[in-house]
Amino acid sequence: MKTLGKLFVGIVFAVLYAPLAVMVLFSFNASASTTTFTGFSLRWYQNLFTDFNLMEVLGNTLIISVLAATLATVLGVVAACGIYRMKSRALKNAVNTVTNIPLTNPDIITGVSLMLLFTFAGAAIGRSNVLGFWTLLLAHITFNLPYVILNVLPKLYQSDRSLYEAALDLGCTPFRAFCKVTFPSIVPGILSGFIMAFTLSLDDFIISYYTNGHFSILATNLYTAVKKPIRPTYYALYTLIFLAILVLMLTVNLMQLRSEKKKGASTRSVKVLCVLVALVMVVSVCVFAGGSRQNTLQDIRDELEGKLERDYTTDLAGTTLYVYNWGEYISDGADDSLDVNLAFEAVTGIKVVYDTYDSNEAMYSTISGGGVNYDILIPSDYMVSRLLKEGYLQKIDYAALQNYHYIDEQYKYPEYDPTSEYSIPYAGGYLGVIYNNTMVDPADVDGTWSLMWNEKYKGQILNMDNARDAFATAQFALGIDVNTTNLADWDRAAQKINEQVPLLQGWVMDQVFAKMEGENAAITAYYAGDYLTMVGNMDENNGTGDHLSFYLPKEGTNIFFDAFCVTKDAQNYEAAMLYLDFMMEPYVALQNAEYICYTCPNTGVTENDDYSLKGNEFLYPETEVKSTYYINLDPAVLSHYEKLWNKIKSDG
Repeated sequence: MKTLGKLFVGIVFAVLYAPLAVMVLFSFNASASTTTFTGFSLRWYQNLFTDFNLMEVLGNTLIISVLAATLATVLGVVAACGIYRMKSRALKNAVNTVTNIPLTNPDIITGVSLMLLFTFAGAAIGRSNVLGFWTLLLAHITFNLPYVILNVLPKLYQSDRSLYEAALDLGCTPFRAFCKVTFPSIVPGILSGFIMAFTLSLDDFIISYYTNGHFSILATNLYTAVKKPIRPTYYALYTLIFLAILVLMLTVNLMQLRSEKKKGASTRSVKVLCVLVALVMVVSVCVFAGGSRQNTLQDIRDELEGKLERDYTTDLAGTTLYVYNWGEYISDGADDSLDVNLAFEAVTGIKVVYDTYDSNEAMYSTISGGGVNYDILIPSDYMVSRLLKEGYLQKIDYAALQNYHYIDEQYKYPEYDPTSEYSIPYAGGYLGVIYNNTMVDPADVDGTWSLMWNEKYKGQILNMDNARDAFATAQFALGIDVNTTNLADWDRAAQKINEQVPLLQGWVMDQVFAKMEGENAAITAYYAGDYLTMVGNMDENNGTGDHLSFYLPKEGTNIFFDAFCVTKDAQNYEAAMLYLDFMMEPYVALQNAEYICYTCPNTGVTENDDYSLKGNEFLYPETEVKSTYYINLDPAVLSHYEKLWNKIKSDG
């Protein structure tokens, strides 16, 4: 029986700690592979301490967590004392019930309701850009309060109230009596509440996602950093956080084992130590991030010397520009690339607050919902049309741009912006089929969309978790116009997708990288640029990039372009013009093109012999590709296909 018990405990510990052990192991991996350990290296720890952006996000996270825990603890102690002193039993039970509701309420409901409250309050006082640091802090205080109250109340009930009353009889004021008598007896509960609040705040994602606005913390930052595989730098960071917590817990146990007589004091000492460590971490990270930022900016200025076409002034230094783009869709300093947002700050002094989204629809929801404003957006073609039609964009001042002549003529005056007054093309490409040639029989590859419906590969097929692209795969296969206004055509496409559902392993967007690079799926529809990224990642990590192949289906496919747009409510229009011109600099555009692997419309890049993707057959095909842009659809059509999509997802 003892052996069975030990075995059970061993299994429990293995389940709990095996994932952590793997994370720690791969934080020392010499390559970026998530499947193969290629050798021991401190590379990712070195990258972590030179990645000031990540350190800044860590600093933001610690600041929010410490402030939220501290304020929630103060308010929680006051609330607990108020509940404790209530004389009406019915009122006390009612208040306790209300206090416990946030503990059982789903986080997504709490997050959405808080976002609506903050947005409504902002509108009431005439502010549209209300979401940010303060709303995030208030949200964290709100969900932490009940935990503090639940930790403090039991200690109040355990305290001897007669001692408090005796202190009053001896001449103490109520406040002095509380400080001298009650407070010492509830200190363990207060510290426990603080530590729990700090931990919950550090860990929260859902509520933070809806209330953080432009203020980035680790949880939301990691969520938007998965378009490409997660960088092992994150493994290094979370390993250090895990080790810090482990050391603190070991210290707790050792101090408690010293003496049974000093057990209570030892516990309190350790909790005080935890609080001090949290404060030291905040100060250290903020100081490090500040120093690292200045050093990095100077290094970038040195790198850009003589490489820019235009002279940039610092007349707007100290101002802030808000940019909203797809996740992992810009050269950001990873893998020795140029951090172009930092580079812009280095030459202009304008700080770029850069947020990301994972779909056009998510971006549209944020913009249309209010609560947070941006100066620059980078939506896809059909979404440019929609934003333009609904009045969210303003004209670009081309007289303020010196580098617009680098945009290839073939990409100007597109269907989604016929006058080219509201957008500048950034990057684009084609939708196609990616397959693993070691898992798919060459005889089954006929260059059509039919491979996505081949029953032979049931359970190994992926499709895009994006209504417009998923419908497009079926529409092209059926020969239906992807911009059709005939509702019956959308019904036919929905039926075609329903035929595919039993064959699917799953619906994916960013997850496609891990699936295809890990060779856990055989076939998917995705973009040419991302195929090239997958091949590069596999070559770097395990040398198996040649296992993936790609083709543009014969029936036709989607050609897309994402474009720079300036919002109607842009607060820093002049800085936005500088940013657009900077992004069209041939040197800067080259950095972006090399990093994201998409079609680049900048002739300063495509005519540059140093461009590694110059003339790539999938980005710049020599023969004409049968392709169609998505265009914005009428509201009735949008509503119809969205209902069809929701039914497909709910039934499948």
